[in-house]
Amino acid sequence: MRIFKIGILGSGVISRTYLADIKAFYKKLDVIACADINIELAQKLASEFDIKKAYTPEELLNDDEVEIIINLTPPQFHVELGRQIIMAGKHLFSEKPFAPSLKEAKEVLDLAKAKGVKVGCAPDTFLSSGLQSLRYYLDAGLIGKPFFLTANMTTFGVETWHPNPVPFYKKNSGPLFDMAPYYLSAIVSLLGPIESIAAFDAKAGRTRHIYVGPHAGTEIETEVPTHYSSILRLKSGVVVNLNVSFDIYGSNLPMFEIYGDGGTLTYPDPNYGGGTPRVYRKEQYTDTVYQKTGEALTRKEKFYELPELYPRVKDYSRGIGVLDLADAIETNSENRANGTLIMHITEAIEGIMISSEMGEFYKMKTTCERPEPLKPGGFIDEI
Repeated sequence: MRIFKIGILGSGVISRTYLADIKAFYKKLDVIACADINIELAQKLASEFDIKKAYTPEELLNDDEVEIIINLTPPQFHVELGRQIIMAGKHLFSEKPFAPSLKEAKEVLDLAKAKGVKVGCAPDTFLSSGLQSLRYYLDAGLIGKPFFLTANMTTFGVETWHPNPVPFYKKNSGPLFDMAPYYLSAIVSLLGPIESIAAFDAKAGRTRHIYVGPHAGTEIETEVPTHYSSILRLKSGVVVNLNVSFDIYGSNLPMFEIYGDGGTLTYPDPNYGGGTPRVYRKEQYTDTVYQKTGEALTRKEKFYELPELYPRVKDYSRGIGVLDLADAIETNSENRANGTLIMHITEAIEGIMISSEMGEFYKMKTTCERPEPLKPGGFIDEI
């Protein structure tokens, strides 16, 4: 087994999730360096996770031992730093969003192709236990032919828990860039590419109150819409209702449900790697026509849990996409969170934004294939 030398660029909150999971589960990945523009943050992270090198970004780019760099910097820096990583001859795994526009995403990916390096991007949660299990049941026809999906990310921002919430409300951020990628990648990986989009946006307030961290008690200006409601039509004909919001305190909307002509599949949260799918079959509803027993009436009201068919490392996990990228490098194959998927998800985000701003349908220009599914029954470090 080849061991890949990994560098982490950006030593903030999410870096600790990546590092904890990579060190615990993915032995093919050896994190040897971390970096940050604030060297003290890199040194603190290196100390916490026993990483031998703490660098400035420039030092990380110049380390010949590092093969893959995971870019965990704020979204506003993803494109420029992605370019720098590629120009340094490193393979790139970027946190989402990959780029604020399809044009910029294509430029970065074209550069990677010219330099002969591979690129992957979060979200990689569609590769994890819960959503791969959902894919297995969907492909097996458990609910027949799908025709509608509803996905709802309804929360109240990040300012009650994140120590630095300001970047989440700057241009090219907000719920559309921060959270929609999880739902869009789940939708496309399960049901295929998007054909057209209609969307509307809203903003509950002009400012946000910061509750925690060094700026607690202050107000910040909101530069972007904080709520989007959209309808997507997939090339398969499936219609999707997608809501992403930083303005909702509480909701009873289902987070992710797929409706078919034979029943319903439901999933708790595409933001998480683990999650137990549940099913409701049409027979549960129609059986009460023929029998009015207590058992039949009880089954009519119940969703049934389905087993996860893949290792669940944790509920909230990161790093499997980096493992998939490393495997693709080793086998000279295509990783699942590859350039065509990156461009399609990037355009979908841009399309939602354009549709909401212009008040018209957006027709997608890109397409992609559903990423190859994982085989059930494997081990944690097998992709």
